[in-house]
Amino acid sequence: MDLDTTRKRPRESGVAVDRLSALPDCLLHVIMSFMKARQVVQTCMLSKRWEHLWRTVPCLDVDHREFQSTGEAAQGDNEVWQNFEDFADNLMLHHQIAHLDTFQLHVNNVYRWGQHASRWIRRSIKYNTKVPGIPRPGLSCSSWSLKRLHLSNICVDDLFAKHISSMCCSLEDLNLKGCRFAFNEITSHSLKSLVIDSCDSKLCPSKLVVTAPAIASLCLIVKLWFFPGGLIVNEMPFLSKASILVSATYDGKNFQHNQSKFLGSLCNVTTLELSGFQTMIIPEEPVELPEFKNLKILSLDKCDLSDNFQLLKHFLQNSPNLEKLTLRLCELPKDSKKRKGKAKAKKTRLVDIRCENLKLTEIIYDADDVLQLVGLLLNDSANLPKNNIKLSKVDR
Repeated sequence: MDLDTTRKRPRESGVAVDRLSALPDCLLHVIMSFMKARQVVQTCMLSKRWEHLWRTVPCLDVDHREFQSTGEAAQGDNEVWQNFEDFADNLMLHHQIAHLDTFQLHVNNVYRWGQHASRWIRRSIKYNTKVPGIPRPGLSCSSWSLKRLHLSNICVDDLFAKHISSMCCSLEDLNLKGCRFAFNEITSHSLKSLVIDSCDSKLCPSKLVVTAPAIASLCLIVKLWFFPGGLIVNEMPFLSKASILVSATYDGKNFQHNQSKFLGSLCNVTTLELSGFQTMIIPEEPVELPEFKNLKILSLDKCDLSDNFQLLKHFLQNSPNLEKLTLRLCELPKDSKKRKGKAKAKKTRLVDIRCENLKLTEIIYDADDVLQLVGLLLNDSANLPKNNIKLSKVDR
């Protein structure tokens, strides 16, 4: 009886027990790391226990979108920006990016606000110091301890690129989305993950060169007309996963001519996804095509195979350990329908095929001319003893 009374006592008192505040700072900081910066600062109103916790969080996610409102109370873009700018200015006075573990900064429009927002990055680079109030201008400052840096719609210049190269020795994860580049090189020997998503390099018309030998994961989503000088990725010996999505127009020829070299820089990858790749241009001078000894999973999405499957042939002939192949909505040779029903038509063959470990080929298509692709694989079924073909038709 006494035991039951004891169990019911907290509920009957009507007073909630604040077990969250009893947690140590390190655990509360982990919880706060999942919150946006404005929410983090607002926790100071919860109780005396939370009053100063926001000042020592190791992760900051500063997001312009937190200041937007909808309905009748919606503010104009300029007013929203002014509120966000005032907040960020004050926040940066209490936090140095250099001493954080993770920093994320997002603004809504790179062409309107990107240059304004970049000053927070420049200021942190120029005045990084362990003693508040004592500036150390230029690149002579101490190294940043930052491990993850995500920037969205920010203008970043050569000062930023040099700082990444020389002073961010702990940086492992760099994510640049919708940013404008005013530099032609990204170099880092510590990076393990790199994302360049829908960025613009037209401010610096020379080619963009990425040198990051420790990279394990690479994601490039690029519109080639935003990279007029081209894009070069130096070899990454530890690369495990790569996803490359390209959108090409008349400026895509430069990339096409260097496609073999670009693919060669990815030769150590185990999982590779290519999207939007155009027909391969074979150079007039003989070039040694790259071999993908570690490649096990390959996906070609909306790639142009109308040049008699040159890109596909290249991988099937140079990927001895390939286990799974996915072909999704790829463009096939235009005359394939004419060849159907011609028993004596010349068969397309895969010479020197080396994919004896291929177990599954998944073909996702939206047109009947996929039969030529199936025929290509069946013609060499003797060299693909473990391969199973799965067909899925979709509507575009």
